[in-house]
Amino acid sequence: MKKLVMLAVITLSLLISLDVFFIDKKVNTDPSTDHTDNRLYIERAKTILNGGLLYRDVVTKTPPLINYLLVPPVLFGASPLAFEIYFSFFIVLTVAATYYFLSSMDKKLARLAAMAFLFLPTTLATPTLCRQDESIVVFFFILPLLMLYRGKGKIWYSFLSTIGVWIKMHSVFLLPPFLIKERKDIVRHIGVITFLSLIIALPFLILAFDGFTWFLKFYLLGKGEELQGISLWRLLDAINLTIPSLVLISLMGVAILAIYIKFHHMPLWKLVLLTLIIYFLLYPKIHYEYFLMFFALSIPYMIEKKRHIMLLYSMSILSSAVLLIEQRYLDWGVMTEGKWFFVPLAILAMIAVDMVLIYLFHHILKEKFWLDEEI
Repeated sequence: MKKLVMLAVITLSLLISLDVFFIDKKVNTDPSTDHTDNRLYIERAKTILNGGLLYRDVVTKTPPLINYLLVPPVLFGASPLAFEIYFSFFIVLTVAATYYFLSSMDKKLARLAAMAFLFLPTTLATPTLCRQDESIVVFFFILPLLMLYRGKGKIWYSFLSTIGVWIKMHSVFLLPPFLIKERKDIVRHIGVITFLSLIIALPFLILAFDGFTWFLKFYLLGKGEELQGISLWRLLDAINLTIPSLVLISLMGVAILAIYIKFHHMPLWKLVLLTLIIYFLLYPKIHYEYFLMFFALSIPYMIEKKRHIMLLYSMSILSSAVLLIEQRYLDWGVMTEGKWFFVPLAILAMIAVDMVLIYLFHHILKEKFWLDEEI
């Protein structure tokens, strides 16, 4: 464990040094091409520190808890270095947790899974070069599943998954499969989820209803903001081949519901992973760093299969290339020359990513994996 943690710390420290002392000073010198959301993080954290209310006193387009988790780097100066160290800390936690909780089943596979996740390009870039808060989110996303495989109480799964939902909505994929598996004790788990959600949400519902419900409408209905991100659908939209977000979200909901009904007997980890693949295939607003949750879930599950791991690395590389094209030609809007070459190139790359997802879906459905042992 100590060697793994030290490896993670050294690797991420080198990337932080590269970004802070070279890239930000020599490459990313134009404020109009700022590749991070740090200014948003600072605004929201300062509102909290000054006694203000999220959604009412500052524009907030995320669930509430992530903003409170962003207070520490702001307290320590809100510099790029402060954010990158803080975000990297959670990647180290995720790597350590992956090994610690799964090593009781197989130490070798747990170590390989932790290292494969650490050295994934998406894992390395998200807390450092991209400086995105999904570095925090991924730890809380994977933790409930990991704890189940260490024999921890199932009530912790309900508790931590609910906390995860109110950090970022990705953790919502953890709850329905779990409740399907826990039908005998479903009332107790729903009680935990409902009670905790009310405690977190009620103050904002009372004091800032319109602002607070904005992000719910955005996630569930696709309303409130123009289509962004690196999903195939956003890229097609950029060349005027538009499919309404509500149609895609509805299709996603139907597909996920069909999986719950048809494959409810499958092991929990597999069921969560299958529904997450549908999300990445159909949800219209997928950002680069969202893939971190998919990789954290899929790498430990498929670590025995070298071909699958190589495909996951290919996905990471392809999505990284799409990110650069998206930001340069679609989001930053500072270069139009070459757009009609690079955007179709990004579309081809995302088609390749989606084909890998479909391939993995098929094999996950048919094959047995080491984490399929019932818990």
